[in-house]
Order: sequence, then C-alpha cells, then structure tokens
Amino acid sequence: MSIAIAQPRHIFGLRSSIAGNIAFHDEQTIVFPSGANCILYNTDAKTQRFIPGSEKSEGMTAMVVSPNRRYIAIAEKGEKATITIYDLHSLRKRKILSSPDIQSSEFVSLAFSPDSKYLVAQGGKPDWTLLYWTWEKSKVMASTKTSNPQTNGAIYQVCLVNFICNAL
Repeated sequence: MSIAIAQPRHIFGLRSSIAGNIAFHDEQTIVFPSGANCILYNTDAKTQRFIPGSEKSEGMTAMVVSPNRRYIAIAEKGEKATITIYDLHSLRKRKILSSPDIQSSEFVSLAFSPDSKYLVAQGGKPDWTLLYWTWEKSKVMASTKTSNPQTNGAIYQVCLVNFICNAL
C-alpha cells in the first residue's frame, strides 16, 4: 500500500506584510512570499517553483534578492531570529544565519551589498540591532543599536550602497 503525498503545484496570493516582498530573479521570473513559502513565478512559462519556510518558523518577515540575482535571503521569525540564504538556481540552502548579539525574535529588513558578498540585517524590538555579515562565512563583521528606546525611533528599512548619500 502506498501513501500519496500532497505537493503544491500553484500558490496564489502575496504576503504584503513582508519587507521587500517582490523582486525580479531574471526578466521572466518574479520572487514573492505567499503563505509560508517563497514563490518563483515564471511569467512566460506560467510555472512556479517553491522555497518552503522552515518548520519551526512563525513566518517570514523580510526577503531580498542579491544584486547578482544568484541568491535570496529570507528572514523568519521564531524563538530565535534566523536568515536563510538560498541559491536561486538550485533552490538549495547555502547558509543559515543567526546571532546571539540580538534579543529580537525577528529581522525586519535585509539588504545585500552591491557585490552580493555582505548582508545587512535589521533586528526588531526590543533592541533594534543592525548586523553586518560576511554571509558566506556566517561571520558578523559589525553590530550596532540603531534605535533609542526613549524616543521609540524604530528602523524598518536598511540598504547598502556603493556611493555617499547626501541629504538635502
């Protein structure tokens, strides 16, 4: 007697609460969160590929595709905030990142460096810690508190750029 296993073929919907919730993998493929999965939808072939969420996850909180379009970083909320880096071609996990430097159970924003070698992750409340990773080595290069608890000035979006931004 064989047991049938149900596997998703199509998933509809977009989780709008996820930071960076839609991106291009290439000219024909968009990447977006839906339910507990991350979907790669090919607009020409009308096909979907899935990156499932982790078993112990309480849900995705942020995602970002690397500038070289090879990797995706997905942050998930849980007992411990985690970031999983996947190879977008093979859909295999490359790294799972977490740090004892943060008290938060979630990362609220992610950004790759222009060369795709580094990752910035903004932790959420209560400590609002920003981490700068060499992600391939799973090494935190720097961390800092980005919010003043007395003013409730929370940070919800981060970016890494290779030029100086001047405020007007």
